[in-house]
Amino acid sequence: MINKENRMELAKKTHNMGETLTPENATYKQWIFRYTFLELEKDLGEKGDITSTAVVPVEMRYPYQIIAKSDGILAGVQEIKYFLCDSDPNFRPRIGEIEIEFLKNDGDLVVAGEIIMTLNGNSQDILKVERTILNLLQRMSGIATLARRFVDKAPDVLIVPTRKTLWGLLDKRACAIGGAGTHRLNLEDAILIKDTHLNLPGITVESALNGAYAAAIKTRARFIEIEVENAEMGIKAAETIKKIGDKEIQFVIMLDNMAPAKIAEFIEKYGNDGFLVEASGGINLENVEEYAKTGVDIISIGELTMGAKPMDFSMKVKA
Repeated sequence: MINKENRMELAKKTHNMGETLTPENATYKQWIFRYTFLELEKDLGEKGDITSTAVVPVEMRYPYQIIAKSDGILAGVQEIKYFLCDSDPNFRPRIGEIEIEFLKNDGDLVVAGEIIMTLNGNSQDILKVERTILNLLQRMSGIATLARRFVDKAPDVLIVPTRKTLWGLLDKRACAIGGAGTHRLNLEDAILIKDTHLNLPGITVESALNGAYAAAIKTRARFIEIEVENAEMGIKAAETIKKIGDKEIQFVIMLDNMAPAKIAEFIEKYGNDGFLVEASGGINLENVEEYAKTGVDIISIGELTMGAKPMDFSMKVKA
């Protein structure tokens, strides 16, 4: 039995890896590289910023400010710091040294008109990175802001994104900054048995879970989760998990596209029997509270990363 008081902590342990998403994590550093250095290279092309080269004197140095144009939760500061300050200078041969003063931190609530950071350096260099910086801030902050709205509506469950991400682990970290979790980070991170596995000939809930358990021991998967579409499948999953009886590997049953009343009924019978319960499918800001009241431990929401409106920022010459 999982003690009720420990269920949220267990959910965070398996489904929130936000603290690992730093430049010290080699995999995450690759994602930062992709959406900063590689985006900058694509933006510059072969000829570079021909507008700034034509208009701005090559020796000019002038400070710029990044300013919030809407309210929200700030995200992307860590990534910009790595991009322009902490990365190997050999990664950025086409821009010089840019000094940044960060006035706000990841997770801060900012309002329109607030200055987020100040950039000092060669004006041409700063103008080269303008759009890369703003795109990153807008995307990550928009997701973090939406995540906070969900978390505020359902504070007693762990809100998490799905793998419906445009920016991969950057989207996942933005969710964590907003107070949500991350779910699994990629296909090697944890085992998630979906309908696309279970609908194959000869594969059953029982065989899938037993096979997953054997694989999890070898691969050191962080958790084993199975997606079920109805109470009957959920009962089979619960019974199989009970037979396996392992206390070291966390099991999760995801109730997919089930009405809140059906979820509550299932949890009343099986919800504390050795596994966490996740709700998923069609959950939004209007109904998330209803799902949270069913007693689920985790709610996964694709809208977190697919429906977030970018937060607005601009770069201006410092007055």
